[in-house]
Amino acid sequence: MTQQQISRLIDVPDRTLRDWKKNRHRLYNLLESLEYDEVKQKIGAVDTDDVVVFDPKAYSTNLFWQTNQTSEQKVYAIISNYLSTLNKDDIKMLCDQFGKNLVKSVLVDKYKKIYKKGYLSTSGIDIPLSGDFTQNEGYKQILSIINDC
Repeated sequence: MTQQQISRLIDVPDRTLRDWKKNRHRLYNLLESLEYDEVKQKIGAVDTDDVVVFDPKAYSTNLFWQTNQTSEQKVYAIISNYLSTLNKDDIKMLCDQFGKNLVKSVLVDKYKKIYKKGYLSTSGIDIPLSGDFTQNEGYKQILSIINDC
């Protein structure tokens, strides 16, 4: 597995993995030698491209309006949609269900895409964006909620 895959699957920060690589060679080498898909299956972990059974009752609002029942949804879509709500309980549920690192990676990906486009479209109005997405107040607020999980 790559360092990024290890971080996502076992929900360990990259900084900790870098430390393990330097100071706990055997542990890091063991993790690195494992097959990603096999580990994912054994520990029941998911990745952003996986489709999972989504239960809308676990969240404050059902953002997948197609059905009020359980449905199959992509992990990325679930995380991305519920990050947009800024609801602390929903974001905590995301962290509990998918892990902080996976939720953070979706947040970063989402903001990178928005800033690459250069503007945010809302109700037919394009709001220009400039600077680094990490300085965006919305990003910082969501990141703070995730870090508090």
